[in-house]
Amino acid sequence: MPILSRIEGPQDLKRLSHEQLAEVAQDCRDLIIQTITKTGGHLASNLGVVELTLALHRAFDSPKDRLVWDTSNQCYTHKLVTGRRDQFPSIRTPGGLSGFAEPTESVHDTLAAGHAGTGLSYGLGMSIATQNEVGDPYVVVIVGDGSMTSGPSYEALNNIVHVKPKRLIVIFNDNGWSISENVGWLAHWRNRFELHPTYQKFISTGHSFFKRLPKGDKAWELARKVKSSVEGLFFPNLIWDELGFHYVGPVDGHDYRELEEALARAKDVSKDGTPVVIHALTHKGRGFQQAEQNPSKFHQPGTPTGAAGAGVRLTYSQAFAKTLITMMEKDPKIVAISAAMLEGTGLIEVKKKFPERVYDVGIAEEHAVIMAGGMAKAGWKPVVSIYSTFLQRAFDQLIHDVALQNLGVTICIDRAGLVGDDGKTHQGVFDISYTRVIPNMTVAAPKDENELQHMLATAIGSGRPWAIRYSRGLALGVDLDPALKTMAAGRGEMLREGRDLTLFAYGSMVAIAMAAAEDLEKRGISCGVANARFAKPLDLELLRRIVGATPRILTLEEHLEIGGFGAGVLEAFHEAGLPADGLRVHAIADQFIEHSPQAQQRHNLKLDVEGVVEKALAAFPDLVRSPAAPTGGSRTEKKFAETVTW
Repeated sequence: MPILSRIEGPQDLKRLSHEQLAEVAQDCRDLIIQTITKTGGHLASNLGVVELTLALHRAFDSPKDRLVWDTSNQCYTHKLVTGRRDQFPSIRTPGGLSGFAEPTESVHDTLAAGHAGTGLSYGLGMSIATQNEVGDPYVVVIVGDGSMTSGPSYEALNNIVHVKPKRLIVIFNDNGWSISENVGWLAHWRNRFELHPTYQKFISTGHSFFKRLPKGDKAWELARKVKSSVEGLFFPNLIWDELGFHYVGPVDGHDYRELEEALARAKDVSKDGTPVVIHALTHKGRGFQQAEQNPSKFHQPGTPTGAAGAGVRLTYSQAFAKTLITMMEKDPKIVAISAAMLEGTGLIEVKKKFPERVYDVGIAEEHAVIMAGGMAKAGWKPVVSIYSTFLQRAFDQLIHDVALQNLGVTICIDRAGLVGDDGKTHQGVFDISYTRVIPNMTVAAPKDENELQHMLATAIGSGRPWAIRYSRGLALGVDLDPALKTMAAGRGEMLREGRDLTLFAYGSMVAIAMAAAEDLEKRGISCGVANARFAKPLDLELLRRIVGATPRILTLEEHLEIGGFGAGVLEAFHEAGLPADGLRVHAIADQFIEHSPQAQQRHNLKLDVEGVVEKALAAFPDLVRSPAAPTGGSRTEKKFAETVTW
């Protein structure tokens, strides 16, 4: 019987020997691999923190002592030993465990945080607030998976050494990776030391000396090993000391004895308000050969990435990358920027073609957008590709550093809309509202991958701020035009004429609207479909045409209702003095959306074909009673007819 099956809570770990802990660690790895290779989820990062997690729960008393995971996608072992072992196979499935920490699941989960770089600030805030609590609780922030490439982490570090709260401990989980390989000073912290001219001269002199000795080559190899060991011991220490932290490490993040000694020391030192950091070296993907060899691919198996072969449907990310490569081949001023998401956004393929023109800035969305503004100001044509949920972090930069300056930066919003199993921390359902409110910003969404390529070409060529949103996953599989075209900004299109109702759809909802119109037609309802293309500026001419053609309009979008595309249409009606009796908005209600497959989320929110038909019939019950518009029209129809000219 596996030892893990006898672990009902963290206290059970404290009674085990190191040999038994090793068995628990293997049980955890086996269960994580067995589950995540079936359901999907964050695999490599969790395999790397198994021993570290067990050591933390032995050294501290959760939930009295707060464990803050940054990011909390690395807390699967934590879930297994805090009473959720039997539920673990349900992770990321409808009604099952969250793929991130979730306080509604367990008192041991401090926060439901899924974005990197928040842990240190959260930890400092909690530490300040618990200084006088009974039992002298510790706050332990486990910072890893690339969080230290994020700007908020440095703001927090600066404040921690100023405040100096008691019993605050930082665990720096150093595996060298976020989702892509880490960038920045953490990835290159030895270079500054090793490339210094004085140091290089010392090494060169030493090499010459050893070459003159008998068997000098072997002696030099030994000296090199000693050199590396000395650097590893002292150089990281210097960095953290300069930041104002008491440094413990580096320690082997897979060795219980080293970890327990380091944690005991950190607990003692931090009692007087000295900030402590434990530098734990871990191996991302440990115990699963494929993940160890390719930690990027196995960071989150199941996410559609990579290049598509001939005859294979592209993802929207791949269609974006394919178009960008074509444009970059012709225009040397086009560059691309990502925030630690080269694989997910498709830019990894662009970087293979143009390694000097694709920039990965790490988990630093604010910096990415400002840097793009600087490039645009200097005459380049930057394209910033960031997931919708992470672009939220750069809202101020979109306003102040791009739109206010009216700079030609193209923002490509990947994973816009419902994202499925990643859950409420990652849903891309806010971007229409937070881009539509910004002056100078054009806000657009394509109906398919062919329209995406033309929209991207138009945006880059405009020399103005643009935001283009597109969905996670496979595109529609339509053929791509061989030549890129320039679209008229702010102009939509009528795809299907109707007399009773027009579905005015935006982006991913256009294909749904076309299928729903077919269904309504079978019910005797004449339904038109319009492709908005732009949430800002809205196509007023197209709106006039719709108002004149049908007495009923239903807007469709994969976004929250508040501030979204439909809200913009309502605003346009109000500004023009149009009666909105026959206008309805179909979007997502004011809520956070829990994890489940994309298709199920769309069904639950009535954003699939069946749901749109149901919504249309419920919004306009007179359609069921009288499918065809009578001669002369109803009172609502007359009001619309009287306002065809604006």
